[in-house]
Amino acid sequence: GSSGINAEYGGCIEKDLFDLLHQIQESLASVVTSIGCIPHARWREFQNDLQKAPSMGFIDGDLIEKFLDLPRTEMAKICTEVYYDFDGTGMKRQGTVDDMIKLIEDLARIH
Repeated sequence: GSSGINAEYGGCIEKDLFDLLHQIQESLASVVTSIGCIPHARWREFQNDLQKAPSMGFIDGDLIEKFLDLPRTEMAKICTEVYYDFDGTGMKRQGTVDDMIKLIEDLARIH
């Protein structure tokens, strides 16, 4: 099945976590090949007969979980782009591969 978080700021997750997941999602979208080679942004956009609009305020849990399938070298590249309060101290720091694996596995368990 598919999983995702639909969360504008003030939604069901804190802004900092949303920002972190959005950064990861953007990084993964440029690394992970989708089925049919459809760019992730196009796959998730809204479209009907009258209009087309980009997806906003949505974290694609299936894409985030693909982080766990990457080689550690690719994981490390993505980690260089993300900063978050992984320790709960109020101080943001660059995430390690192990930080990201733990966070994503924890989120996968609760959805």
